[in-house]
Amino acid sequence: MINTLRNIAIIILLLTGSALYSQDKIELKKSDQLTGKTIDGKTVREATGNVHFVQGNVNVFCNDAIQYIDDNKIELKGNVKIYQDTLSLFTSKATYYGTDKHAVCEGGVTLKDPNATLRADGGVYYFGEAKAIFKGDVIIVNPTYRITSKELTYLRNTEDSFAKGDVIVTTDSAVIKAENIDFYKRQGKTYAVQNVSIDSDSSTIYSDTLTDYSFEKKSIAVGNVRILNLRNNLVVTGMYAENYDRTKYSFVKGNAKLTQVENEKDTLFIFSDVLETFRTVPERYKAKENVEIVRGNFLAKADTAVFAKTKDANVEEMSLFPRPIIWQDNLQLTADSVYAQIVNRKLSMIYAKKLEGYPMSKNSFLLTANRDTFFVERYDQITGRDIKIKFENDTIKNVNVYKNSSSIYYVYDNLKANGVNIVDGENMYITFDNSQKVSKIRIEKNSKGQYVPEAKIATVQTRLPGFILRTDKPKRK
Repeated sequence: MINTLRNIAIIILLLTGSALYSQDKIELKKSDQLTGKTIDGKTVREATGNVHFVQGNVNVFCNDAIQYIDDNKIELKGNVKIYQDTLSLFTSKATYYGTDKHAVCEGGVTLKDPNATLRADGGVYYFGEAKAIFKGDVIIVNPTYRITSKELTYLRNTEDSFAKGDVIVTTDSAVIKAENIDFYKRQGKTYAVQNVSIDSDSSTIYSDTLTDYSFEKKSIAVGNVRILNLRNNLVVTGMYAENYDRTKYSFVKGNAKLTQVENEKDTLFIFSDVLETFRTVPERYKAKENVEIVRGNFLAKADTAVFAKTKDANVEEMSLFPRPIIWQDNLQLTADSVYAQIVNRKLSMIYAKKLEGYPMSKNSFLLTANRDTFFVERYDQITGRDIKIKFENDTIKNVNVYKNSSSIYYVYDNLKANGVNIVDGENMYITFDNSQKVSKIRIEKNSKGQYVPEAKIATVQTRLPGFILRTDKPKRK
């Protein structure tokens, strides 16, 4: 009984092995002409005309073929077509290896399945793994995307593509370029590395690496980030960025910098730890933490700054808070908050405001340094709750001071020092001449004035409360 069972088991194993072996062997189904020979002790068959081979669910067609029986491979030439279920593979020349079911294609190859069409100069397709590795002017096309590259690996079962060399991925929402890109279609995820750029929503992002989430319309860029706004010649740089196309919002952090290039004099630089962009119309840019601003001779520091376009293309706005400091030539301004208006790339107006109830709130303070080196210690000063400064051709035209106004300004006669005026009042309106000297002061009410001749200046206080001279001006980096 035991011997009988053993014999049955051996027969089953032999039959199974024979069946598996027959499945692995390539079978010639048809050809117009067939010849056979032996090369180096191995059996070789040459098939010509309407050649058809079968291996399992793989069907191979061509004009001419050389079949190496012992090596279980076929060399295929002329109008080569290979089919497996819904897959079609077309080439002019190929070698099909039956042992591990893969085809090496030369002279141009096209792969088609229900999800995509893939073309290249040549490549390999693994039928068991449903994997293509194509090289040379590769392009893969789908109704929702297109990829071009020098080399690409395509996994049919997951629709994932891994491309190398001058890769361009084009979708309905973006164009991504890089040296290496992993494209996960069903996940809606693209990962790009080295010389990366992405074009979307009228802006271009450059970085070392980028992950794009097409379903969420979101991108994350890391390393040497540069965002170019194509509409207004603005460039934002940093080390890390996130971009959200749906809400038209992005932020950059890590040595963030905004540059608006006009010319050498009027180019705007904003430096900060974090820079947010709101691409609604009109656009806004919000810099946060350690903010420094450079635009020609306009310099500023603040914790937060907002730079905004307006509906008028010639007008821009800037808000700085809390406790910003501004320099313009020989002018220094401090306040709880400052609003500036720029017209035709020139500073037009500054409004400095005291914020009632703000902790450590202080009056606005304006001081102007004397350009004459003989009087460098003489500073004209203006302080009050709020200060409004009007500029014309980059020079002060007039200053309006509201509530608790005070002023100290020095008097000169033919460039010689001639005393100082100390003025207090409720609301003060000051006009400047072309040399930036006070030419007229008008006080609405509660006015008090004192002229101190040059000989007695040492007997009076020539610094208003809140006077602080700052020398830490930002520089273009």
